[in-house]
Amino acid sequence: MMGKLIECQKLTKSFARIKAIDNVDLSVEPGQTLGLVGPNGAGKTTLFSLISGYIKPTSGQIRVLGHNPGTSLIKGRIGTLPQDTPFLQGISVQAQLSLYAKLQGYTGKAARAEVNQVLEHLKITDLARQYPETLSFGQRKRVSIAQTLIGKPELILLDEPTSGLDPVAANDVRKIIREMGSQCTFIISSHNLDEIDDVCTEVIIIKQGKLVKYCPISELVERDSSLNLLLSHSLPDQAEKDLNLISDIDGVMTDPANPHRVTISFNSENPDQLQLEIMSTVQKHNVSIIEFSRGETLTGKVVDLVKG
Repeated sequence: MMGKLIECQKLTKSFARIKAIDNVDLSVEPGQTLGLVGPNGAGKTTLFSLISGYIKPTSGQIRVLGHNPGTSLIKGRIGTLPQDTPFLQGISVQAQLSLYAKLQGYTGKAARAEVNQVLEHLKITDLARQYPETLSFGQRKRVSIAQTLIGKPELILLDEPTSGLDPVAANDVRKIIREMGSQCTFIISSHNLDEIDDVCTEVIIIKQGKLVKYCPISELVERDSSLNLLLSHSLPDQAEKDLNLISDIDGVMTDPANPHRVTISFNSENPDQLQLEIMSTVQKHNVSIIEFSRGETLTGKVVDLVKG
């Protein structure tokens, strides 16, 4: 049985007088998809670099897959996707990925087979013979992800994996993460908290190098305490009165910045049935529900935790 995926004890990394990572204690189990979030300058990239073994701590300890990061004992067991992956010009995608596979320990034929399998999985076999400089941004991003998957790593670090992608391409990337979540552990750094909420099961929140929170997302946002609605137009006064008459509803709040967004807080032993009653009540007043979600938003919770 695999032990801890990552263990940090009083982990600190300083650059001059700035502590990019400040006395962090963290213990991560395998088998989850984790989001790493925080404001700009929080230390997310530094933490990724420490986990990957690109840099060493100033003080404290970090163990990844039971070993010191960057050692030969975990070679090929970690895949890393930087936000901007560099590629060599004038060398085909197939050749570059094959070289990367060989660096992971694959032989010539095995390297080509591994590359072909990854390209097929990502549905980008048509890019194999092309040169990186001829590809669009979205195509290069997919090739970068392909490189990350080579060797079937146990831990994959993704820095802004869908940044700059069109909605279709971004959805494809999220689908891959979900599909592979049972085979390896992903840690995803992203400013898109809706995306983190969508694909991750746990979240690590850091601010100014310090660990603010590490817990399951479901625990953080309390799914069964509120219903968030985006309506076709503002909620009529009578509709709000009818909602407040429903037992178990604690309050109805309209977003001051967008009157089409309404949050309904509740405390019910049967939240699924209550949700149906709320939506039926709203629709009786000829108001269409464009979208809905249950629970506090991850964005709101993260902002609350890191502000100030």
